[in-house]
Order: sequence, then C-alpha cells, then structure tokens
Amino acid sequence: MVKTVAVPLLVGVVSALATLAVTRYFPSAVLSPPPAAGPNATGKGAGDVFERAAPDKVTALARLEPEDGVVDISGTPGDRLQELKVRIGDRVKAGDTLAVLESRTLRQAELELAQSQLEDAEKRGAAEEKYAAALRQEAELAKRQAQLERLEIAAQKDQIEGLKIGLASVEDDLERLEKLRRSSSSTDASIVSDQQLEHQRTLKEKTQKELAAAESQLAKLRDTIQLSEQQAEAKVQTALANQSRIPSTLALDSLRKSVELARRRLELSTIRAPSDGEILKVFLSAGETIAQQPILQMADTSQMVAVAEIYEDDALHVNQGAAASVDSEALEKPIAGTVTYVGSMVAKNTVMSLTPTASADLRVVEARIRLEPSPEARRLINLQVTVSISVEPSAQAAKP
Repeated sequence: MVKTVAVPLLVGVVSALATLAVTRYFPSAVLSPPPAAGPNATGKGAGDVFERAAPDKVTALARLEPEDGVVDISGTPGDRLQELKVRIGDRVKAGDTLAVLESRTLRQAELELAQSQLEDAEKRGAAEEKYAAALRQEAELAKRQAQLERLEIAAQKDQIEGLKIGLASVEDDLERLEKLRRSSSSTDASIVSDQQLEHQRTLKEKTQKELAAAESQLAKLRDTIQLSEQQAEAKVQTALANQSRIPSTLALDSLRKSVELARRRLELSTIRAPSDGEILKVFLSAGETIAQQPILQMADTSQMVAVAEIYEDDALHVNQGAAASVDSEALEKPIAGTVTYVGSMVAKNTVMSLTPTASADLRVVEARIRLEPSPEARRLINLQVTVSISVEPSAQAAKP
C-alpha cells in the first residue's frame, strides 16, 4: 500500500519540478492561449502567432576599442630589429620614426651604389652628347665644303671654254698660214716658213691636250664633289644615329628605376607611424628577428567606440543615430554614445558573459557606438562593457 501511493507522488513531484524549470529558464516556451472567437474578435485565427512587444531599450555585451582599430606595426620578415625608438605609452605623430631595422646599412649602401651608377651614366651621356654634336658639326662642315667645291666646277668650265676659244684661234691661224703657204709662189716661200707652220701645229696640239686635260679634270672634279657630298651626308646620318642611340646604350631609365627601388627599400628599413596615435604594446626588443609577430601595436585613442553584439531577436529594434550608454564596474560612471553602425550579418558571439549560467553560443549582429570623449575609455581598450541602447518609438511599433 505504501509503495502504491509513493510512486504517483514521486511522479507528481518530478512533473512539478520540470514545469517550474521550463517556466524559469525558457519563459518563451510558455505561450498565452489565443483569445476566443466572438463578436469582439480581431479576426485572427486560433493558429496565428502573436508578436512580442518591442522593448524600450536593448541591452548587449560590447568591448571598447579605438574607432580606427588597433594597428599592428611590423617589418620585413627575416630582418632584425636594430633600434626601437619608442616606448609603451608614447604619443607619436604620423611619419615619426618608430624603429630601425638592421638592413638599413645595407639598403643605404645599395642606394649610394645605384646613385653612383646613375651619375656615371649621366656623365657618359653628357660626353656622348658632346661627341655627337661635334660629329654633326663636322658633317655640316663637310657638306659646306662640298658646296664650295662646286664653285671649282664653274671655274673649270670657264677654263675649258677659254681653251676651246684658244684652240679655235690656233686652228684658224694654222689654217690661214697653210692657205697662205699653198697660195704663194715658190719665190714667196719665205713668207710662211716651215718653222712657223711647225710652231703653229705644235701650239694647236698643245692646246688640244690642255683642253682634254681640263675636260678630264672637270669630270674628275664632279665625281670627287659627288663623293664628298655623299660622305658628308653619311657623316650627318652617323652623327644623328650616334646621338639617338645614346639613351639605349646608357640605360638611364633603368638606372633611375634602380635608384627609386633602392630608395624604397631604404624607406622600408625605417618603420614610421602610419598615423597619430599612442604606443600600446611592444613585442620585440633590439636584436630580435622579425617573424609573424608584429614589432608593436599602436592606435589613435582620441576617439573610442564600443563594438556591441546585439542578440539577433533585438537587432531590428536598433537604428543608427540611437542614443546609447556604456557601463562597467571598471568605469566610474556610464559613458554616453551614439549608434553609428548596425550590421546586417548574423554570426556567433565573440564577447562572452561572465555569468556562469549564461549561454555561450548566441547568434548576434554587430553594432558600433561612438562614445563621447572619456579618458577612462582610452585607458581600457578591449574592456568588456554592457551597452544599453534606446529604442526609438518607430522601432517599437508593432508590425501589421
């Protein structure tokens, strides 16, 4: 009899505890019954889903970080850190030297070598230009000389014309003497002597030879002048070709690029701040080799934001421009802010609640809250905080 009563009693106790647990930890599983159909019914059937009322504010976990994020400053992998110019907490300006790598000495030598090669090539180029200009001037003078030689042709032609006239005169005199000799009687033979005739014949032969020599000289002179002009033109073309090949033989463009490349490599051996900011952490010391780990971390902490993870059910209630408040036990007072960004992708949460009973696997949407200036926030990067975001009336309106 005792056993018969104990079993139902035990079952009842277990059922009650189970119902209490469901009600305590899963309140959304307990649904209110739908209203009965009647004259005052809204027209919704018994199977309709009833929407949950929008909250007045949305609460979420968040972390503090600079608006532009934390920047990892690194160098060329395999290089060695020669000197670190900053310490943790230092404020730097964009372009300030943060560190110097061991390769700087080698890169400086490479730059000086490239600059020296470029300077030598430019000097050779200047000398080649002068030589080419001299060749061109010489070629121009040769052309002018050929033009002057053409004046000799005119003079030679005049000489030939003079010889032709002289030859005609000699021939006329010889013909007159011969006629006179034939027409005279034997007693008048002394008028034109044999010596006179021989002399006139010799003079004619001489004049003919001089004319032939002059004509030959004219032909030779023409050939010489033509050859001189061709040589002068060839010299001009040679000078121009020599001047045009100077850039290709010197490779000035390639050498200038080598200098620019060496200068860039030298710049990479000096690590400079990409922006204004504060040195947050230093990972390497002088003498250590750069690998996957950065040299240091820095950030512009003048403007801080809270990166909140809004639970997916509350994401549509949060809008840009909404007022927000950030609070934590580490802060003396809450920090006001404004929502500047609400994401559109749902992902797993990365900020975990410190409550042991809280769920560690949530689906959330990222939102960013721009905070008002706060020295405390600047000093507590990555601090986990709680964000309360006001929900605008338009976001609270129920969906039709």
